[in-house]
Amino acid sequence: MDTNLINELGTSEVAQTPEMNNEVQETDVRFASLSPAVGYGIYRVSQMPEVREAVSDKVESCKEAFAEVLENAKETVTEKAVEAKEAIAGFAEKLTDGIKDFFVGAYEDVKEIFVNPKPKEVPFAEFSSIHAKEGIQETREFGLDACSEAAMEIFNPGVIDAWGSMTERERKAIALEYAERVAQAFELVNYEGVYIEKLEPGTLGYNNGDGTIHLTNDLLSSDTTPFLIMDTITHELRHQYQNECIRGYHDVPDEVRNEWAVATAIYNYDQPSCYDPWGYIYNPLEIDSNYAGNTVVRNVSSQMFNNVLNNA
Repeated sequence: MDTNLINELGTSEVAQTPEMNNEVQETDVRFASLSPAVGYGIYRVSQMPEVREAVSDKVESCKEAFAEVLENAKETVTEKAVEAKEAIAGFAEKLTDGIKDFFVGAYEDVKEIFVNPKPKEVPFAEFSSIHAKEGIQETREFGLDACSEAAMEIFNPGVIDAWGSMTERERKAIALEYAERVAQAFELVNYEGVYIEKLEPGTLGYNNGDGTIHLTNDLLSSDTTPFLIMDTITHELRHQYQNECIRGYHDVPDEVRNEWAVATAIYNYDQPSCYDPWGYIYNPLEIDSNYAGNTVVRNVSSQMFNNVLNNA
């Protein structure tokens, strides 16, 4: 455009009319950043009936589309919630069935060694009286006094004081002597001795029910407390006693034999806790063996502490 013409027109004759200036000032603020003439032109176009109608149609169309999107979203969320609810219900049903199948299978594995193939259920109060009457408490304590006496004799204060300066061979001889006395205390029918060897880290020992126990050679190191050897040997040979009770080699109450038989069947470290809530730590066999080992250590410690006080 000719610059002279622009200079002559200035902002344009139209833009300089008072009526137009007033109307432009009242136009939509969206046009405020434009020059008065351009803003006024756009404003006038936007006020045309055809344009207003077209804009109104578009706005309504957008509202309807948005409403449809919201409705679809609600339906999708509802469908997903229903699917999730059904999935959770299905999982719970499968979990329940899995637990039932697991324990039914465990019972099938061991039922032939049960004294009563179909033991009746009894109330807890009556079951507690059965425990007292039939000697379940005696079964728990069986052999522990003899084990404690052997431990007090073999792991006497002089041995404990000199433990750190002993050779590995001397410590091994003491361990084997104590194991022999524990086997006698539990009146084991099948005792084949002790194997001391390198085991996986964290494993102190194990028993397979074959009459032998396996101990880690770390128990013979100078920085291992003799109480740990005392505890571990008692614990593992107690497992041998449990195995022999299940096989009927020892006279124990039926409830004890049944409990240990089922506990043996579910002795599976790979089961998730939802299927085996007792796991390893709370398995009845472990509870009983832990009690045996801890009781011997407690009895030995109690005697040693009381001797010190009495001789003070």
